[in-house]
Amino acid sequence: MKANPNYTYLKKHVSKNRWTCLQGGTRSGKTYATCYFIIDLCRKHEGIEIDIVRDTFTALKQTVWKDFKEILVEYDLYNAANHNKTDHIYNLFGNTINYYGADDPAKIHGRKRDILWLNEAHQFKEDTINQLTPRTKYRIIADFNPAMESEHWLNAILRDYPPLITTYVDNPFLSTEQIADIESKKGNTYWWKVYGTGERSAPVGVIFENWEYGEFPDDLNYLFGQDYGFSNDPTTLVKVGVDEKRKRLYLHEELNKVGMTTSEIAMVNKRVSEGKMIVGDSAEPRLIEELKRMGCRMKAAKKGPGTVTAGISRMQDYTFVITRTSENIAKELNSYKWADKKSGVPVDKYNHQIDAVRYAFGVLTGNAGNYAYASG
Repeated sequence: MKANPNYTYLKKHVSKNRWTCLQGGTRSGKTYATCYFIIDLCRKHEGIEIDIVRDTFTALKQTVWKDFKEILVEYDLYNAANHNKTDHIYNLFGNTINYYGADDPAKIHGRKRDILWLNEAHQFKEDTINQLTPRTKYRIIADFNPAMESEHWLNAILRDYPPLITTYVDNPFLSTEQIADIESKKGNTYWWKVYGTGERSAPVGVIFENWEYGEFPDDLNYLFGQDYGFSNDPTTLVKVGVDEKRKRLYLHEELNKVGMTTSEIAMVNKRVSEGKMIVGDSAEPRLIEELKRMGCRMKAAKKGPGTVTAGISRMQDYTFVITRTSENIAKELNSYKWADKKSGVPVDKYNHQIDAVRYAFGVLTGNAGNYAYASG
C-alpha cells in the first residue's frame, strides 16, 4: 500500500524549510501522516524537544493526541512509564514530546522547543502564533483545512511556503463506505470545494472570484492607479497592466499607507512611476493638482452615476493576476462584496486598492470616456 503523500512531503521538506504546510480536505490523512513523521523523527534522533499544539487542550486530547497514542499502542511503542499525564509529556526514544492547548497561557508564553506542530493551524489566533513561533528553534509543521476567513495570518506564511494540498482521494487507508459518505456531499458547493477538494473558497457574495498569484510581465504596457485616504483609509498606488488578448489583468501593489502628506505621496509617486501616468481619484482635485506641481504625471479619474458598477462589470471579464507581495490587493479581492448584487451596489469597504485598479483599468482598455478617466 502506498504512503500518504503528506508523509512523503514532510520527509522531503521539514529538513530544509522553516515551515512545512499541509492543506487538505476532510480525511486527507494530514494528522496521521504527521504522527508517523514525528515518530520516525524520534527514531532517528535523540534529545529533541517537540511540541504538539492545538487551539484548545480539550480538542487536542480528543483528536490529535488520541490518534498519536493509538499509533504508539498499535506499533508497541507506548510505555506508561514514559508518559507524564499530569504535565502532558511523553518520552519517545530519548526525545520529549509535549502536548497542550493554546488555551494554556503558561505553556504558550514560557516554553521553548526545537520542533512545533500546529494541528488545525487555521484555528489559532495570530497573537498566539506570535508567541509560539519565536520560541521555536528549528522547524514548524502546520496542518489545516481551508475553511478559514480570507484575511488570515496563514496567508503570509503560504506565500513563502506554498502548501501541499491533498484530499480524501490521496488517502489510501479510507474504506469504501467513508469515500461514499464524502462523495455524497458533492451537491453542497461550498462544502465540496473546501472539504472535498481541499481548496479555499471565496466568501459568499464576493465580487471578484477569478484571481490568482503570478508575475507581472516585463514587456506589458502599464500605468498606475491611485486612491487617497488619510486618518483611517490608506493612500494606495497600484501598477496595472492589461493583456487584452488573454483577458488578464496584472496587478502589483506599490503603496498602502495611512497618514501620508502630499509631499510624501509625491515622493513615492515619482520614485515608483518613473514618469508613467498615474490616474488618481478625482474626488481630490486639489491634491491631484498639488501632486502635478510637485512633478508627478497625474490625471484625474472621472466619477459619476454608474461609473463604479460599469467598471466592476468590465473588470469581471478578466482574470486578475497579482504578485505575491501584493498582500492588501489579495485581502480586498477576498473581502470586496456586494451590498446589493441585484442593483450592482458594492459595499463601500475593502476597495482602496481595487478603486485604484479601476481608475487605471479604464484608461488601459480605452474606456476613458465612459467611466474611468478624464483629461486635466
